[in-house]
Amino acid sequence: MNFKGHYAYVSGWTGVTVLDIANAAAPKVVGALPLPHFENEDVDLCGDTLIVVNDREVEDVGAVLYVVSIANPTTPVVQAILPLGLTGSGRGSGHIANFVKSDCSQLWVDGGELVEVVDLTIPTAPRSLGKFESAASLSDSFKVSHDTELDPATGTVWNVGGGGAAGYQLTSNPLAPKLLGTTGTAGRNPSPYNDFILHNSQRRGKTLLVTEEDYIDTDEVPPGGCRGQGKFETWDLTRLGQGSITPQDTWETELNGMFTSGAVDSKAPVTVNCSSHWFDAKNGIAAVGWYEQGVRFLDYRNPGDIAQVGYYIPAAGSTWAAYWSPTDPTGEVVYTADAYRGIDVLRIQGGGRTGGKVRAPVRNEWFGRSTDVRFQPGPTFGFVCPVLRPAV
Repeated sequence: MNFKGHYAYVSGWTGVTVLDIANAAAPKVVGALPLPHFENEDVDLCGDTLIVVNDREVEDVGAVLYVVSIANPTTPVVQAILPLGLTGSGRGSGHIANFVKSDCSQLWVDGGELVEVVDLTIPTAPRSLGKFESAASLSDSFKVSHDTELDPATGTVWNVGGGGAAGYQLTSNPLAPKLLGTTGTAGRNPSPYNDFILHNSQRRGKTLLVTEEDYIDTDEVPPGGCRGQGKFETWDLTRLGQGSITPQDTWETELNGMFTSGAVDSKAPVTVNCSSHWFDAKNGIAAVGWYEQGVRFLDYRNPGDIAQVGYYIPAAGSTWAAYWSPTDPTGEVVYTADAYRGIDVLRIQGGGRTGGKVRAPVRNEWFGRSTDVRFQPGPTFGFVCPVLRPAV
Protein backbone atom coordinates (compact mmCIF):
# COMPACT_ATOMS: atom_id res chain seq x y z
CA MET A 1 0.00 0.00 0.00
CA ASN A 2 0.95 3.63 -0.46
CA PHE A 3 -0.86 6.85 0.21
CA LYS A 4 -1.59 10.25 -1.31
CA GLY A 5 -4.08 12.65 0.23
CA HIS A 6 -7.07 10.65 1.37
CA TYR A 7 -6.45 7.79 -1.06
CA ALA A 8 -4.62 4.50 -0.61
CA TYR A 9 -3.17 2.59 -3.56
CA VAL A 10 -3.03 -1.17 -2.98
CA SER A 11 -1.15 -3.56 -5.25
CA GLY A 12 -2.19 -7.18 -5.49
CA TRP A 13 -1.85 -9.99 -7.98
CA THR A 14 -4.81 -8.66 -9.98
CA GLY A 15 -3.51 -5.09 -10.24
CA VAL A 16 -4.04 -1.85 -8.28
CA THR A 17 -7.06 -1.04 -6.10
CA VAL A 18 -7.81 2.52 -4.99
CA LEU A 19 -9.34 3.12 -1.55
CA ASP A 20 -10.86 6.32 -0.20
CA ILE A 21 -9.58 6.59 3.39
CA ALA A 22 -11.04 9.99 4.26
CA ASN A 23 -12.76 8.07 7.06
CA ALA A 24 -9.68 6.21 8.27
CA ALA A 25 -11.65 3.49 10.02
CA ALA A 26 -13.89 2.74 7.02
CA PRO A 27 -11.99 2.56 3.70
CA LYS A 28 -14.08 2.37 0.53
CA VAL A 29 -13.09 0.96 -2.86
CA VAL A 30 -13.32 3.80 -5.39
CA GLY A 31 -11.20 2.63 -8.30
CA ALA A 32 -9.11 -0.14 -9.82
CA LEU A 33 -6.55 -0.85 -12.52
CA PRO A 34 -6.37 -4.47 -13.72
CA LEU A 35 -2.73 -5.27 -14.37
CA PRO A 36 -0.86 -8.54 -15.05
CA HIS A 37 2.14 -8.63 -12.74
CA PHE A 38 4.03 -10.42 -9.98
CA GLU A 39 5.20 -9.60 -7.34
CA ASN A 40 5.60 -5.85 -6.65
CA GLU A 41 5.85 -5.97 -2.89
CA ASP A 42 6.30 -2.23 -2.38
CA VAL A 43 4.10 -0.09 -4.63
CA ASP A 44 5.66 3.39 -4.70
CA LEU A 45 4.36 6.79 -5.75
CA CYS A 46 5.64 10.32 -6.18
CA GLY A 47 3.57 13.28 -7.30
CA ASP A 48 1.05 12.03 -9.86
CA THR A 49 3.05 8.90 -10.73
CA LEU A 50 2.61 5.43 -9.29
CA ILE A 51 5.04 2.60 -10.04
CA VAL A 52 4.24 -1.10 -10.31
CA VAL A 53 7.01 -3.52 -11.24
CA ASN A 54 6.69 -7.12 -12.42
CA ASP A 55 9.35 -9.46 -11.05
CA ARG A 56 11.80 -11.24 -13.35
CA GLU A 57 10.67 -14.61 -14.69
CA VAL A 58 14.14 -16.13 -14.90
CA GLU A 59 17.64 -14.69 -14.55
CA ASP A 60 17.55 -11.18 -16.07
CA VAL A 61 14.46 -11.68 -18.21
CA GLY A 62 10.79 -10.93 -17.63
CA ALA A 63 10.84 -7.85 -15.40
CA VAL A 64 8.52 -5.05 -16.54
CA LEU A 65 8.05 -1.56 -15.09
CA TYR A 66 4.58 0.00 -15.34
CA VAL A 67 4.39 3.80 -15.04
CA VAL A 68 0.89 4.69 -13.89
CA SER A 69 -0.67 8.16 -13.82
CA ILE A 70 -2.82 8.95 -10.76
CA ALA A 71 -3.55 12.53 -11.85
CA ASN A 72 -7.16 11.43 -11.57
CA PRO A 73 -6.82 9.70 -8.17
CA THR A 74 -9.63 7.20 -8.67
CA THR A 75 -8.81 6.30 -12.27
CA PRO A 76 -5.23 5.07 -12.56
CA VAL A 77 -4.00 4.88 -16.17
CA VAL A 78 -0.90 3.15 -17.54
CA GLN A 79 1.15 5.77 -19.37
CA ALA A 80 4.31 3.79 -20.10
CA ILE A 81 5.77 0.26 -19.94
CA LEU A 82 9.51 -0.41 -19.71
CA PRO A 83 11.08 -3.89 -19.95
CA LEU A 84 14.01 -4.22 -17.54
CA GLY A 85 17.29 -6.06 -17.83
CA LEU A 86 16.99 -8.38 -20.84
CA THR A 87 20.63 -9.53 -20.54
CA GLY A 88 19.59 -13.15 -19.98
CA SER A 89 22.25 -13.77 -17.34
CA GLY A 90 22.64 -13.27 -13.59
CA ARG A 91 19.89 -12.46 -11.13
CA GLY A 92 18.10 -9.47 -12.64
CA SER A 93 16.29 -6.64 -10.89
CA GLY A 94 12.52 -6.18 -10.91
CA HIS A 95 11.28 -7.22 -7.47
CA ILE A 96 10.77 -3.69 -6.09
CA ALA A 97 11.04 -0.15 -7.55
CA ASN A 98 11.35 3.02 -5.48
CA PHE A 99 11.75 6.72 -6.18
CA VAL A 100 15.11 8.11 -5.05
CA LYS A 101 14.59 11.77 -5.98
CA SER A 102 11.97 14.05 -4.45
CA ASP A 103 11.28 15.54 -7.91
CA CYS A 104 10.06 12.08 -9.02
CA SER A 105 12.65 11.86 -11.82
CA GLN A 106 14.60 8.73 -10.83
CA LEU A 107 14.01 5.18 -9.60
CA TRP A 108 16.12 2.38 -8.17
CA VAL A 109 14.93 -1.15 -9.01
CA ASP A 110 16.00 -3.89 -6.58
CA GLY A 111 15.73 -7.65 -6.41
CA GLY A 112 18.84 -8.54 -8.37
CA GLU A 113 22.58 -8.72 -7.98
CA LEU A 114 22.78 -5.12 -9.22
CA VAL A 115 20.52 -2.11 -8.72
CA GLU A 116 18.98 -0.86 -11.97
CA VAL A 117 18.51 2.91 -12.28
CA VAL A 118 15.56 4.24 -14.29
CA ASP A 119 15.12 7.82 -15.48
CA LEU A 120 11.55 9.14 -15.20
CA THR A 121 12.13 12.76 -16.13
CA ILE A 122 9.51 12.16 -18.80
CA PRO A 123 7.01 9.71 -17.20
CA THR A 124 5.64 8.69 -20.58
CA ALA A 125 9.15 7.78 -21.79
CA PRO A 126 11.05 5.98 -18.99
CA ARG A 127 14.54 4.75 -19.80
CA SER A 128 17.04 2.51 -18.04
CA LEU A 129 20.34 4.24 -17.27
CA GLY A 130 22.15 1.01 -16.38
CA LYS A 131 23.10 -0.80 -13.19
CA PHE A 132 25.48 -0.46 -10.26
CA GLU A 133 26.60 -2.70 -7.41
CA SER A 134 25.21 -1.74 -4.01
CA ALA A 135 27.14 -2.43 -0.82
CA ALA A 136 23.84 -3.78 0.56
CA SER A 137 24.05 -6.70 -1.89
CA LEU A 138 27.60 -7.82 -1.09
CA SER A 139 27.14 -11.28 0.39
CA ASP A 140 28.75 -14.45 -0.90
CA SER A 141 25.77 -16.38 0.49
CA PHE A 142 23.00 -14.26 -1.10
CA LYS A 143 24.10 -11.45 -3.39
CA VAL A 144 20.95 -9.37 -3.81
CA SER A 145 19.60 -5.93 -2.97
CA HIS A 146 15.98 -5.94 -1.82
CA ASP A 147 14.54 -2.51 -1.04
CA THR A 148 15.31 1.21 -1.27
CA GLU A 149 13.86 4.02 0.84
CA LEU A 150 14.40 7.73 0.18
CA ASP A 151 14.83 9.67 3.43
CA PRO A 152 13.48 13.09 2.40
CA ALA A 153 14.59 14.87 5.56
CA THR A 154 18.28 14.08 4.99
CA GLY A 155 18.38 13.19 1.30
CA THR A 156 19.87 9.81 2.24
CA VAL A 157 18.91 6.80 0.15
CA TRP A 158 18.81 3.63 2.27
CA ASN A 159 19.36 0.32 0.51
CA VAL A 160 19.09 -3.13 2.14
CA GLY A 161 19.65 -6.72 1.09
CA GLY A 162 21.75 -9.83 1.52
CA GLY A 163 24.81 -7.73 2.31
CA GLY A 164 23.11 -5.68 5.04
CA ALA A 165 22.12 -2.01 4.96
CA ALA A 166 23.86 0.90 3.24
CA GLY A 167 23.25 4.64 3.18
CA TYR A 168 23.90 6.54 -0.05
CA GLN A 169 23.90 10.13 -1.28
CA LEU A 170 23.06 10.71 -4.94
CA THR A 171 25.66 12.35 -7.17
CA SER A 172 25.61 13.82 -10.67
CA ASN A 173 26.36 10.31 -11.95
CA PRO A 174 23.23 8.16 -11.42
CA LEU A 175 25.34 4.98 -11.47
CA ALA A 176 27.87 6.20 -8.89
CA PRO A 177 26.07 7.28 -5.70
CA LYS A 178 28.30 8.19 -2.77
CA LEU A 179 28.42 5.51 -0.06
CA LEU A 180 27.96 7.06 3.39
CA GLY A 181 28.13 3.95 5.56
CA THR A 182 27.16 0.31 5.93
CA THR A 183 26.31 -2.27 8.56
CA GLY A 184 29.54 -4.09 7.61
CA THR A 185 30.19 -7.66 8.66
CA ALA A 186 27.49 -7.52 11.35
CA GLY A 187 24.75 -7.06 8.74
CA ARG A 188 26.10 -9.37 6.06
CA ASN A 189 24.52 -12.77 5.40
CA PRO A 190 25.40 -15.05 7.16
CA SER A 191 25.43 -13.31 10.53
CA PRO A 192 23.30 -13.26 13.71
CA TYR A 193 21.55 -10.17 12.30
CA ASN A 194 21.09 -11.42 8.76
CA ASP A 195 20.38 -15.07 8.01
CA PHE A 196 18.72 -14.30 4.65
CA ILE A 197 18.18 -10.61 3.82
CA LEU A 198 17.67 -7.30 5.56
CA HIS A 199 14.24 -6.66 4.12
CA ASN A 200 13.29 -2.99 4.47
CA SER A 201 14.23 0.02 6.57
CA GLN A 202 13.11 3.38 7.93
CA ARG A 203 15.24 5.99 9.71
CA ARG A 204 13.83 7.49 12.88
CA GLY A 205 16.16 10.01 14.53
CA LYS A 206 19.59 8.45 15.00
CA THR A 207 18.18 4.93 14.62
CA LEU A 208 17.76 2.84 11.50
CA LEU A 209 14.84 0.43 11.91
CA VAL A 210 15.15 -2.77 9.87
CA THR A 211 13.28 -6.03 9.41
CA GLU A 212 15.29 -9.17 8.72
CA GLU A 213 13.36 -11.62 6.58
CA ASP A 214 14.11 -15.32 6.91
CA TYR A 215 11.05 -17.18 5.70
CA ILE A 216 12.82 -20.36 4.61
CA ASP A 217 16.25 -21.87 5.18
CA THR A 218 17.44 -24.43 2.64
CA ASP A 219 20.48 -25.21 4.85
CA GLU A 220 18.25 -26.63 7.58
CA VAL A 221 17.69 -30.33 8.19
CA PRO A 222 15.01 -30.89 7.07
CA PRO A 223 14.98 -27.87 4.67
CA GLY A 224 12.37 -25.21 5.29
CA GLY A 225 11.99 -25.65 9.03
CA CYS A 226 12.14 -21.87 9.47
CA ARG A 227 14.41 -21.94 12.49
CA GLY A 228 16.00 -18.59 11.70
CA GLN A 229 12.65 -16.79 11.94
CA GLY A 230 13.69 -13.22 11.17
CA LYS A 231 13.80 -10.23 13.48
CA PHE A 232 12.96 -6.59 13.95
CA GLU A 233 16.21 -4.69 14.49
CA THR A 234 17.53 -1.30 15.60
CA TRP A 235 20.85 0.04 14.26
CA ASP A 236 22.77 3.05 15.59
CA LEU A 237 23.48 5.84 13.07
CA THR A 238 25.54 8.14 15.31
CA ARG A 239 28.75 6.99 13.56
CA LEU A 240 27.40 7.16 10.03
CA GLY A 241 29.84 10.03 9.38
CA GLN A 242 32.65 7.53 9.95
CA GLY A 243 31.03 5.03 7.60
CA SER A 244 29.68 2.78 10.36
CA ILE A 245 26.15 1.59 11.20
CA THR A 246 26.20 -0.54 14.36
CA PRO A 247 23.63 -2.96 15.87
CA GLN A 248 21.64 -2.04 18.98
CA ASP A 249 18.86 -4.55 19.60
CA THR A 250 16.73 -7.26 17.99
CA TRP A 251 13.25 -8.60 18.73
CA GLU A 252 11.73 -11.98 17.82
CA THR A 253 8.31 -13.48 18.44
CA GLU A 254 7.40 -15.94 21.18
CA LEU A 255 7.95 -18.91 18.87
CA ASN A 256 11.70 -18.51 18.96
CA GLY A 257 13.67 -20.98 21.03
CA MET A 258 10.78 -23.36 21.65
CA PHE A 259 12.62 -26.37 20.25
CA THR A 260 15.64 -28.32 21.49
CA SER A 261 15.65 -26.61 24.89
CA GLY A 262 15.95 -23.22 23.26
CA ALA A 263 19.22 -24.04 21.51
CA VAL A 264 17.77 -23.55 18.03
CA ASP A 265 15.47 -20.72 16.98
CA SER A 266 12.19 -21.89 15.54
CA LYS A 267 9.18 -20.70 13.62
CA ALA A 268 5.89 -22.34 12.85
CA PRO A 269 6.74 -25.95 11.91
CA VAL A 270 3.82 -26.39 9.55
CA THR A 271 4.48 -23.32 7.38
CA VAL A 272 7.33 -21.27 5.98
CA ASN A 273 5.41 -17.98 6.02
CA CYS A 274 6.37 -16.84 9.48
CA SER A 275 8.97 -14.07 9.31
CA SER A 276 9.10 -10.35 9.93
CA HIS A 277 8.24 -8.44 6.74
CA TRP A 278 7.04 -4.91 5.84
CA PHE A 279 6.63 -2.41 8.67
CA ASP A 280 5.74 1.22 9.30
CA ALA A 281 7.03 3.31 12.22
CA LYS A 282 5.28 6.28 13.81
CA ASN A 283 5.74 8.14 17.11
CA GLY A 284 8.00 5.49 18.60
CA ILE A 285 5.86 2.47 17.65
CA ALA A 286 6.51 0.16 14.70
CA ALA A 287 3.65 -1.88 13.26
CA VAL A 288 5.33 -4.95 11.76
CA GLY A 289 3.74 -7.49 9.45
CA TRP A 290 4.87 -10.99 10.48
CA TYR A 291 3.15 -13.33 7.99
CA GLU A 292 1.09 -15.97 9.88
CA GLN A 293 2.14 -14.40 13.18
CA GLY A 294 0.08 -11.33 12.39
CA VAL A 295 0.99 -7.74 13.30
CA ARG A 296 3.36 -6.97 16.14
CA PHE A 297 3.42 -3.49 17.67
CA LEU A 298 6.95 -2.77 18.87
CA ASP A 299 8.06 0.17 21.01
CA TYR A 300 11.50 1.31 19.82
CA ARG A 301 11.69 4.57 21.82
CA ASN A 302 14.50 2.96 23.75
CA PRO A 303 16.33 1.50 20.72
CA GLY A 304 18.47 -0.68 22.96
CA ASP A 305 15.42 -2.42 24.44
CA ILE A 306 12.66 -3.11 21.91
CA ALA A 307 9.36 -3.99 23.63
CA GLN A 308 6.17 -5.56 22.27
CA VAL A 309 3.18 -3.42 23.32
CA GLY A 310 0.44 -5.01 21.22
CA TYR A 311 -0.37 -7.69 18.67
CA TYR A 312 -3.08 -8.81 16.26
CA ILE A 313 -3.03 -12.42 15.06
CA PRO A 314 -5.95 -13.22 12.73
CA ALA A 315 -7.09 -16.76 12.03
CA ALA A 316 -5.98 -17.99 8.60
CA GLY A 317 -4.01 -14.84 7.88
CA SER A 318 -0.68 -14.01 6.25
CA THR A 319 0.13 -10.40 7.06
CA TRP A 320 2.67 -9.11 4.57
CA ALA A 321 2.65 -5.50 5.75
CA ALA A 322 1.22 -3.01 8.22
CA TYR A 323 0.74 0.75 7.75
CA TRP A 324 -0.29 3.58 10.04
CA SER A 325 -3.22 5.42 8.47
CA PRO A 326 -2.15 8.92 7.38
CA THR A 327 -5.73 10.21 7.70
CA ASP A 328 -6.39 9.15 11.31
CA PRO A 329 -6.03 12.21 13.60
CA THR A 330 -5.77 9.99 16.68
CA GLY A 331 -2.79 8.02 15.35
CA GLU A 332 -4.46 4.75 16.35
CA VAL A 333 -5.62 3.19 13.04
CA VAL A 334 -3.48 0.66 11.18
CA TYR A 335 -4.09 -1.10 7.86
CA THR A 336 -2.73 -4.54 7.06
CA ALA A 337 -1.97 -5.99 3.65
CA ASP A 338 -2.78 -9.67 4.08
CA ALA A 339 -2.09 -12.17 1.29
CA TYR A 340 -5.02 -14.35 2.40
CA ARG A 341 -7.53 -11.96 3.96
CA GLY A 342 -7.17 -8.70 2.04
CA ILE A 343 -7.07 -5.64 4.29
CA ASP A 344 -7.83 -5.54 7.99
CA VAL A 345 -8.49 -2.20 9.68
CA LEU A 346 -7.10 -2.18 13.22
CA ARG A 347 -7.16 0.26 16.10
CA ILE A 348 -4.62 0.20 18.94
CA GLN A 349 -5.38 2.41 21.91
CA GLY A 350 -3.07 5.40 22.25
CA GLY A 351 -1.19 4.28 19.16
CA GLY A 352 0.53 1.69 21.39
CA ARG A 353 2.35 4.37 23.40
CA THR A 354 0.32 4.09 26.59
CA GLY A 355 0.53 0.36 27.35
CA GLY A 356 3.20 -1.89 28.81
CA LYS A 357 4.94 -4.97 27.51
CA VAL A 358 2.68 -7.81 26.38
CA ARG A 359 3.23 -11.39 25.30
CA ALA A 360 1.27 -12.89 22.44
CA PRO A 361 -0.09 -16.44 22.48
CA VAL A 362 1.49 -19.21 20.43
CA ARG A 363 -1.34 -20.75 18.44
CA ASN A 364 -1.82 -24.52 18.60
CA GLU A 365 -2.51 -24.76 14.88
CA TRP A 366 1.02 -23.54 14.15
CA PHE A 367 2.14 -26.99 15.28
CA GLY A 368 -0.24 -29.06 13.15
CA ARG A 369 -3.33 -30.98 14.28
CA SER A 370 -2.13 -32.16 17.67
CA THR A 371 -2.73 -29.93 20.69
CA ASP A 372 -0.59 -32.12 22.92
CA VAL A 373 2.77 -30.76 24.11
CA ARG A 374 4.51 -33.41 22.02
CA PHE A 375 4.18 -34.17 18.34
CA GLN A 376 2.65 -37.54 17.48
CA PRO A 377 4.26 -39.85 14.90
CA GLY A 378 2.81 -39.50 11.41
CA PRO A 379 1.42 -42.62 9.70
CA THR A 380 3.97 -42.45 6.86
CA PHE A 381 7.18 -40.90 8.13
CA GLY A 382 6.89 -41.25 11.89
CA PHE A 383 8.66 -38.58 13.89
CA VAL A 384 9.99 -35.93 11.51
CA CYS A 385 9.91 -32.96 13.91
CA PRO A 386 11.84 -32.36 17.14
CA VAL A 387 9.99 -32.99 20.41
CA LEU A 388 9.04 -29.86 22.33
CA ARG A 389 10.87 -29.40 25.60
CA PRO A 390 8.70 -30.37 28.62
CA ALA A 391 8.19 -26.81 29.86
CA VAL A 392 6.33 -25.76 26.71
